[in-house]
Amino acid sequence: MVQSAGEFLATDVVLAGIAVIAIIAFLLELGLRALQRRLTPWHGEVQ
Repeated sequence: MVQSAGEFLATDVVLAGIAVIAIIAFLLELGLRALQRRLTPWHGEVQ
């Protein structure tokens, strides 16, 4: 989507696509951090 919009100089579609990708990446990061905390509770402990 972003590539094809870039070929036609549809800047609004390119920016919207980038924003959607960024939101998905952010949510994926949050989900993976939560999964890491659940699966490795000892990670980050100071002894």
